[in-house]
Amino acid sequence: MRTITSRKSERVKELTKLHKKSARYAAGHFLAEGPAVVSMASSAQIEELFLTEEFLEEFESFDIPTTLVSAEVMSELCESEAPRGVLALCPLPTSDYSEILSRPGQVIVLDSLSDPGNMGTIIRTAHAAGAAGILTFGSCVDPLNSKVVRSSAGSLFHVPIAQLAGPEVLPRDRAVFVLTGHADMELGPQTISGTDKPIWVIGSEAHGISDTWVSGKWNFTQMRIPMAAGVESLNAAVSAALCLYSQVI
Repeated sequence: MRTITSRKSERVKELTKLHKKSARYAAGHFLAEGPAVVSMASSAQIEELFLTEEFLEEFESFDIPTTLVSAEVMSELCESEAPRGVLALCPLPTSDYSEILSRPGQVIVLDSLSDPGNMGTIIRTAHAAGAAGILTFGSCVDPLNSKVVRSSAGSLFHVPIAQLAGPEVLPRDRAVFVLTGHADMELGPQTISGTDKPIWVIGSEAHGISDTWVSGKWNFTQMRIPMAAGVESLNAAVSAALCLYSQVI
């Protein structure tokens, strides 16, 4: 087994470059941190494991090349403030939007979502609700950002995610619900009754839905989540959960 004890190792320098989005996509790899996250991946989704000594036994069943690293090296490799001693080097996922749209189940479209914690929570919720996948549109946070990966609690390895070019590629026979705060129609059992495999469009935390989705060019249904007077809006991750589970419960 290979061992790395120096933070100045060339291998460490190479791996820490993956903290940047451009380097991840140029190299075709991303990093997943923590035992809970990494244990959710299959062996086929990991190219190499980096472990501190305390985790060697726990991950010995993974038939994957493994490197033993010191606590100092693990701290250098991980972006979290308190790394847990497990890091995986993973190939980039290869899903595309057409594959996701062809799968059975609901689809979430995230329109310029910028908060990595929200993105990760939505991925985790989509996994729990059995969604077909997630499509990103506009200037979304990178789903392979380390905070997104951690917030997904490993669900990133089970939910296909791809970029959507635009609304024009969505199937005409699918119901598309665009969440806005000013829609007349409210989310509820009557409004979505009989809807098969809906596509939900969730806007950014700061700016909501972009004009692309509400221009009137597309025959999409605008919908709002009912709220008590005085409440301005809901967190994007909470909104996504309410939409997904309106079809599950």
